[in-house]
Amino acid sequence: MDANQNRVFLYHAHGYAIGGRISAPLENELNSHAATTLSIVGGYSSANSSNYQLQDLLSYRSARTYISGIQNDDGMHSTAVDTVVEGLNIMDMITADAVIGRLSSKHDSKGEAKIIPLGSSFVNLKIAGKPVDVELIDDLFSQHPTHSALMDHFNGKCKDKDGCAEFETADELRYEWGHRTSSIPSSLEEKLMVPIKPGWRLTSDGQLHCSLVRHVHELSPSGSVRNTTPYCHAIKIPQVGRLYLGEMSSSTNTKRLTMMRLELGSPVVGRLAVAGPETNGKWYP
Repeated sequence: MDANQNRVFLYHAHGYAIGGRISAPLENELNSHAATTLSIVGGYSSANSSNYQLQDLLSYRSARTYISGIQNDDGMHSTAVDTVVEGLNIMDMITADAVIGRLSSKHDSKGEAKIIPLGSSFVNLKIAGKPVDVELIDDLFSQHPTHSALMDHFNGKCKDKDGCAEFETADELRYEWGHRTSSIPSSLEEKLMVPIKPGWRLTSDGQLHCSLVRHVHELSPSGSVRNTTPYCHAIKIPQVGRLYLGEMSSSTNTKRLTMMRLELGSPVVGRLAVAGPETNGKWYP
């Protein structure tokens, strides 16, 4: 008799398109727009929102989340979570045609879950009116789809080094949009969840914190690379706040992605998160 015949797979997946809180100059709670959760037995779930505007501070044309969970013919359980915000505008300082966060997973009864963020992207992202290209490390997460494989990679225990971020020398560092500095400022480091140079501690409470971002390139009007931010996914925007892109937390059989996290400082104060899928699932007993 098959030892797994009496086991049940319990699905677990959820996502939101955008959420957060503005505390000044006005107070407003953004109650996780287009948020939905998959039932424990799988199936399909979706949520949509459109034409949202909060004064002149935040707007989007559409936001949606959709999740599916099925058992394939080979007995593998598959889950996909897609979160999308289109026509995003944050204070006319951060705009994007689309921000897409996607996690897909496969579970069999023998090993760890294989969860990858393939399909996540930023479409026509602009910061302070300047177009940027966010270079993602798709190959790293496709080649290391399990949590243990990612841990081995970041701890230097695997042979495949593809996807390792390159870091600029001290005299090339630039953290503010249009300004240079020789070291990461405390104001940027304060809310940083992900290490931005070798040797920093990667784990916290059993979780691995990493980023999908290899580099963020500022583009010229012709589309060529003008500047490259030194801290991969972390950018300080003067008179706006701190922007963190493509953050992912990984633990055994679980991954959670936040495509955009914004810590607003002054004159607008608040916290925003954009495109946040999460998935795991497990067998019982």
